[in-house]
Amino acid sequence: MDHARKVFVVNAGVDAGSALARGLAARGARVALLTDDVAAPRDEGIERIECAFDSRAALEQAFANAAARIGAPDQVVVSVLPLAALQEHEVQAMSPEQWQWACRVPMKALLYVLQAAFTQMGERGGSVVALGPSLSLAGAPRLAALSAALEGQRGLMKSAARQWGKRGLTVNWVAAAPRAMSPRFETLPLPVKPDAVMVALGRGPALDDGLAGVIDFLGSPAGRAITGATVMADGGEWMVP
Repeated sequence: MDHARKVFVVNAGVDAGSALARGLAARGARVALLTDDVAAPRDEGIERIECAFDSRAALEQAFANAAARIGAPDQVVVSVLPLAALQEHEVQAMSPEQWQWACRVPMKALLYVLQAAFTQMGERGGSVVALGPSLSLAGAPRLAALSAALEGQRGLMKSAARQWGKRGLTVNWVAAAPRAMSPRFETLPLPVKPDAVMVALGRGPALDDGLAGVIDFLGSPAGRAITGATVMADGGEWMVP
């Protein structure tokens, strides 16, 4: 009998999912990567499911396809970070269409992922973890839509945690160092701390190493004592109360 934890890694936009999937597989999980990136690398031992994020029906079908491949999930890990959200704009100059693609679309996509996850795990319990760059807690110049989208996603996760806790379904947000999530953040105007020690650990944990370990713990029996939390995993850059 297969006792390995079954994990769906769901990724839209910036490819954080491939590295997370490799890190979780290295820890013994059976992993399906659900992605909108047709060019995402194919890794041995990881089932790859192409999917769209524009409707609940599309995500429900992708989840059903993944369940048919590796079984129903014990944990769902999600990162929704459209490339449109990483475009610099003065907020007063943004068109409604630009704001929609950069802010509203990633929030709706996360909603659809949560709905599909509930279909699979609502009666059994499990773990849902969303990952996003920690800059939403500090804001960033010329990235107002991204900051708003991330804070909206984090609020959605907390609301789901309150609703689903009685079902044994835990829901948490992991705030990662932006540069650890993608080199695309290297050229963006990220907030700068005045502290003498900018990052306590020197750098933010990598996706396939430190961050995959944090997510693995949140899906474990001990980790499922935690729900509705924002887990700061940025190496100690932003130490929130």
